[in-house]
Amino acid sequence: MKLARNILLVDDEATWLRTLSITLNRLVPEAKIDTCVDSRQVMSRLQTGDYALVLLDLTMPFHSGEDLLQMIRSEFPKTRVLIVTGVNEVDTAVRCIKNGAYDYFIKTDKVDDLARIVRRALEVVGLERNYLRIKESFLSRTLNRPEVFNNILTCEPALLDQFRYLEAVALSPEPILIQGESGTGKDEFAKSCHQLICPDAPFINVNLAGISTSAFELQLFGQLHTDEDGKVNAQAGVLHQVQSGLLYLNEIGDLPIEAQARLVDVIEHKQYYPVGSDRAYPVLCKIITSTQHDLLALNQAAKFRSDLLYRLRSHTIKLPPLKQRKLDLSMLINHFITLAAKEMGLSEPQQPSSLAQQLSEYEFPGNLHELKGMVFDAVSRSDGIALNITPFMEAINQSKSNVSSDNDQIIFPKNLPTLAQMSDALIQEAMNRTANSQTAAAQMLGISQSALSRRITKDK
Repeated sequence: MKLARNILLVDDEATWLRTLSITLNRLVPEAKIDTCVDSRQVMSRLQTGDYALVLLDLTMPFHSGEDLLQMIRSEFPKTRVLIVTGVNEVDTAVRCIKNGAYDYFIKTDKVDDLARIVRRALEVVGLERNYLRIKESFLSRTLNRPEVFNNILTCEPALLDQFRYLEAVALSPEPILIQGESGTGKDEFAKSCHQLICPDAPFINVNLAGISTSAFELQLFGQLHTDEDGKVNAQAGVLHQVQSGLLYLNEIGDLPIEAQARLVDVIEHKQYYPVGSDRAYPVLCKIITSTQHDLLALNQAAKFRSDLLYRLRSHTIKLPPLKQRKLDLSMLINHFITLAAKEMGLSEPQQPSSLAQQLSEYEFPGNLHELKGMVFDAVSRSDGIALNITPFMEAINQSKSNVSSDNDQIIFPKNLPTLAQMSDALIQEAMNRTANSQTAAAQMLGISQSALSRRITKDK
């Protein structure tokens, strides 16, 4: 997975270099650590490898650390430099920071503190690079890899913007949150992200709807159990199975509050503990979550943790409902016609040219799932020449009927009118609606034209 996690350690002390490499591999398991003992090789190593961070000693033969710092910041501005040295001098530290060092660490200090500095530096580099990717992507208005979105049919500008945004943030080490109603294509976006960053690594989809905390821990972390005879039985969780692939947590809003705390630890520390084990294992995968719920509303109702919400919202993709994708209707209908005909072994019927326009005002509460069901039903009723539009018209008429039943109720005032007053009001409304045509108004009121004429004359 190409993320901002590559680190180059530079020091002429081979023993210290080996010790530091082992320590960082343990404390920052998500990073890939390389070492260099010869300061003359540093610039060539940076030219051949994309390093997010260089840990640099100051006192070395051939090139000093301060000289290398200036060279790296000049030629590789996207790479951060962290000074790790035994020279504990304030003036030297200040000078290095002014010359562009990210931080200054003394070898005698706690290594845990160094690990925190390294992880923070990697996050900073990741944010900087993601900003540049997003900026370049939106300025160019083009996709570098349009083929990974072939599974999503659209010509809507708003959705195409989401393609560009996903392509820009896909390589970020932070999670991605996909929001949208059921049936808007959240799963397909997750698959596109998988194709963008790790197509040859596993893709695992975990549906969290209705899952318990214990089931979540077992499924994600796995379990280690030691029998009485000392034999260890292991059950691998998905974090072990996915390795450096993509883990897709579907419907994150349904995750129990207790399980949310476990997920926060995984995202924050990039490690997990199998159930029954006290050994930490690194998290190497990309995490994507999705939800049809409003997570902020769940948070305000104390059903979703704030710390998890803020971590998941680092990169948010919002998918529009089908009712906002009017330009896509005809194309989607043809796509589903092809699928339906193939699955049923039928000839592909022709879509009527006016169908998309007739559906343009329909709300599609079931989004793509509903449209697909309509098309499959229509194909099954068709004669193989023209698409039967009955399923679509039934849905439209049912929708209008529901709206009419909600809106066409008579609302009476607090003090009820008399029958005579109601009769006069009905006649006046009918005459207004028919431009004072007594014949049309009489038909609307369900009486003869002569009867209406007598009532009007009597009122006068």
